[in-house]
Amino acid sequence: MNKIKEMFRGFKYRNFRLFFPGLAVSQIGIWIQNIAISYLVYDITKSPFAMGVIMFFSAIPLFLLTPFSGVIADKFNRHKLLLMVQILYTIQALLITLITYFGLIRIWNIALLGMFLNCIAALDAPLRQSTFVYLVDDKKDLGNAISLNSSCFNLARLLGPALGGLIIAYKSVSMCFFVNFIFLIPIIMLVKMMDIKDVKSQRIKQETIFEGLKEGFLYCIHTPQIMTLYIYLALFCFLIMIYPMLMPIYTADVLKEKADVLGFILGATGVGSLLSSLLLAIKTTPRGLRKIMFFGMSLASICFILIGLSKSHPHSHYLAIFLMFGAGFGLTTFLTPENMLLQSVIENDKRGRVMSFNSLCFLGPTSISSLFAGTLAQLWGISNTFIILGTMMLLFGIILSYRLSKFKF
Repeated sequence: MNKIKEMFRGFKYRNFRLFFPGLAVSQIGIWIQNIAISYLVYDITKSPFAMGVIMFFSAIPLFLLTPFSGVIADKFNRHKLLLMVQILYTIQALLITLITYFGLIRIWNIALLGMFLNCIAALDAPLRQSTFVYLVDDKKDLGNAISLNSSCFNLARLLGPALGGLIIAYKSVSMCFFVNFIFLIPIIMLVKMMDIKDVKSQRIKQETIFEGLKEGFLYCIHTPQIMTLYIYLALFCFLIMIYPMLMPIYTADVLKEKADVLGFILGATGVGSLLSSLLLAIKTTPRGLRKIMFFGMSLASICFILIGLSKSHPHSHYLAIFLMFGAGFGLTTFLTPENMLLQSVIENDKRGRVMSFNSLCFLGPTSISSLFAGTLAQLWGISNTFIILGTMMLLFGIILSYRLSKFKF
């Protein structure tokens, strides 16, 4: 019983109780939309390379805007920014719903709406991550709040793809976008009800955007723990977090299955991730977190390799579901401790900027690797792509884990 109370202690705080359910529901909707977009693009182009190119160009705003979003989060009122972000997400969802419903969807407007979505995401990720310290009154519970936030995303990763696949199979792609629009509405009301005391120092208020960006950049590059975590995260996201783009191709070309099976495979990833995040909500030491990160990286990498090595047979989708469950467990077992370790060494007035660079390492490499992985899949096949990505991550991860063990947190 005490372990369960320890796992959910973040819910003691009113702001966290308000933010968590709205975030959970909205993220389910966004995952439904992401699966629908991947399915739609591949259905139109039938080309892994074209799919990678489209996703790469739609993600350009992440590279351009994410570094500045941390400065904005440190400089302006986080509560108002959070509310604005949720409204923008809702507008984007409404636009893509109307375009698909009236049959106006084309590759160019998918890419354009993807760029709009990533403009919002560029501000959202560092803003949200740097706001968690204001959602709990006791900083000792910050790690728990981060883990529960991870469980929220993993719950979405569990339910969103499964629901998206079923909606595509039995309804339509446009219905996925409409469901996302409906799921985004509650978080607007819940964020509005929150009471975030975000006090800014006079120095930060008077700094220009570029001065704040320079200060945050210099702070990060001169802190070796932060830079090592950034490199580790960027490589992991480049090589492993590309699976939502690869799985529709793998499902169609190797498993010879349709959207409903894709939903179950990606849903299994969410089950593994959710289980991992709930276990991580129990307090762990920084030393323990480094070991957990290494285990998560190794597990995800090995599952990728095994997916690539598995052969097509009548029941191969069951093996894919099992392996993606393991990969999902590994994903969160790596990502959540990385966030915890990073937030344990940040100075509070630089939190937004440090987390914006962390978000860039999380979001940016995935968009680049969509082009890289799409090219690999086009040239050498989707199975070999999984083997190559998993092997590269395992090798890099061993080197970086050894380096990380030398630092104090």
